[in-house]
Amino acid sequence: MSITLDYIPFKCSARDGLMIAGRKYGWENNDPNPVICLSGIKRNSNDFHDLALYLSSKKGGSRRIVAIDYRGRGQSEYDSNWQNYTLTIEAEDTIDVITSLGLGAVNIIGSSRGGLIAMMLASIRPGILKSVILNDIGPVIDATGLVRIWRTYESRSLPTNFKEAAELRERLGKPTSPALSKSDWEKEAHRLYKFENGKLVLQFDKKLLTSLRSINLDERLPDMWPEFAALTKTPVMAIRAENTDILSEETFDAMKMLHPKMTVAIAKGQTHAPILSVDGLEKTVSGFLQNQL
Repeated sequence: MSITLDYIPFKCSARDGLMIAGRKYGWENNDPNPVICLSGIKRNSNDFHDLALYLSSKKGGSRRIVAIDYRGRGQSEYDSNWQNYTLTIEAEDTIDVITSLGLGAVNIIGSSRGGLIAMMLASIRPGILKSVILNDIGPVIDATGLVRIWRTYESRSLPTNFKEAAELRERLGKPTSPALSKSDWEKEAHRLYKFENGKLVLQFDKKLLTSLRSINLDERLPDMWPEFAALTKTPVMAIRAENTDILSEETFDAMKMLHPKMTVAIAKGQTHAPILSVDGLEKTVSGFLQNQL
């Protein structure tokens, strides 16, 4: 029996030959400036599935959507050298995907690390950007959130099935993300894990944890204010999670000062990084994108 997907999977080669995978939604639509979805550091294209289905529908604006798996995540090839898991190389991979698909200027939705990549693209290839949506990320990252992310994946044993995984995610996340339903937690489990050789495993290269360990939290983390400043001539919407531990109010306010035309939104009842198909956020995203036509 054949399985009909509601997206088109694709693969293309990065400039170093490593295979990058992703998903295309609404490719039959007449959209001159598609939307590129970039996920968090250990996340993958499945994070945007519900949002992509909405945005590619007539109700959501009939957009063309591309969701990318970074190297070492999702269906993309794992890199033998963990030191290649960097913003610079992932930005280059994003450019390679855009070029491979024959696209011109694009709209980018960047969640967490994806937003950092969008800022980097503004610095090195500003002409590629039609607009940018930064999902709970700014030029300064709160170290408290980084520690939490590292500990979440570093010290916990893996669940044995998706039901257990969903219950674990809900137990850990419900206090700071009350807006998420039981169905949302079940979807989260499927975004994070997959079955491999009869057991549940995370959908990213474990060597990414080595990359996180290399960050010295005893020193001030480098900021990306110059890269964010490169976005001041680009339409930007910044979404901040109500209970975030990554994007401080101080940084958010400074972003609004530097980019006074920036559209802002709050993801109520969520923590980092907000799911953009919850509580009407998909309509907020769609409305911003419609204004860029």
